[in-house]
Amino acid sequence: MTELKRKRRPSSPGEILRQLFMEPRDISVSDLAAAVGVSRKHMSQIVNGKARIEPAIAARLGKTLETGAQIWIDLQAEVDAWDAELEIRRWKPRRTFPAAA
Repeated sequence: MTELKRKRRPSSPGEILRQLFMEPRDISVSDLAAAVGVSRKHMSQIVNGKARIEPAIAARLGKTLETGAQIWIDLQAEVDAWDAELEIRRWKPRRTFPAAA
């Protein structure tokens, strides 16, 4: 498997949510929180990159914004993978299991 060498952390799903969906549609954090069914505090944490978009919230966002859930799940997965790779950058497995030829 080839590892992509990005130079920076992917944009958070919250940043994309704010810039590409909320700002152009003039949606406030409070209004989106009410529509999705979460607290304003939790939505603010998502928008500001302090909370993850869990699958259930992704599904609700997908219906609310008419995007589908997968976009939010994929954006969160990119950030999660980046963070995980950064966390284990010096870790080495005790043993590897190469693919069969």
